[in-house]
Amino acid sequence: MISISKTVRVVGALTATFLMLAACTSGDAGTNDGGESKLNTVLEKKEIKIGVMADAPPWGVEESSGEYKGFDIDIAEALADSLNAEATFVSTTNESRIPMLETDKVDIVIAALTSLDERAQKVEMTVPYAATGQVVLAPKNSGISDYDDLSERKVAATRGSIPATILETKFPEADAVLFESVADSIQALKSGKVDALMESDAVTAEIANEDDSDYGIVEAPQLNPALVSFGVKQGDQKWLNYLDNFIRNYNLTDEAEDSYQAWLGVDLPDLIK
Repeated sequence: MISISKTVRVVGALTATFLMLAACTSGDAGTNDGGESKLNTVLEKKEIKIGVMADAPPWGVEESSGEYKGFDIDIAEALADSLNAEATFVSTTNESRIPMLETDKVDIVIAALTSLDERAQKVEMTVPYAATGQVVLAPKNSGISDYDDLSERKVAATRGSIPATILETKFPEADAVLFESVADSIQALKSGKVDALMESDAVTAEIANEDDSDYGIVEAPQLNPALVSFGVKQGDQKWLNYLDNFIRNYNLTDEAEDSYQAWLGVDLPDLIK
């Protein structure tokens, strides 16, 4: 016969184990490593540090006044408002976006981050808030009329970007010239240091649509059409859940539609609503 005292000890041990497991799986438990969720931190401090592009119109640009403007800035400010928090923008680049998350220099990256599988192995990716594709921009008198014409031509792209990967893997015959920032890539094209620029459809459209523009987009299918997501540090499911919920709600609003048309020049795609 099992003694009452032994039964009490067993029940007590099982109860303690259950409570410990419940605490670990609770929605308020925070991150996977036991730390506090970024959501809690932002709500408590009423401040959110957001990594954004400072030289990649129309996604994000830092003006001489220090003010940030762009498509990503619109949604970043809407996110801050939803959290009743003040947005602190931190300039980032294609190469520094993920390291900034991994080292907690920012709470989130909203910087034209396409949802690549290899990126999702390093950081958490939200549901998409935008869609984009890569195209080639060249002077109208360049003689570049299709992608085959890129052979032995100098083509600018930004380090750590999708275009840089495309040039390496799909256009090895082209002379890829890589720069540290999107602004440097654009300037290289405009100064004649390169023959063409490979960038997102949004960035190239802004240049091509300028009054009396000398540049045109090569009439060919978009390269690597992709979805664009927020990026956050791995292991914080509570923060990720909130951001997914925010994006789904935001993309149903007139505010999102207006921002998409103003900055990207098209209607908000149905696939991300």
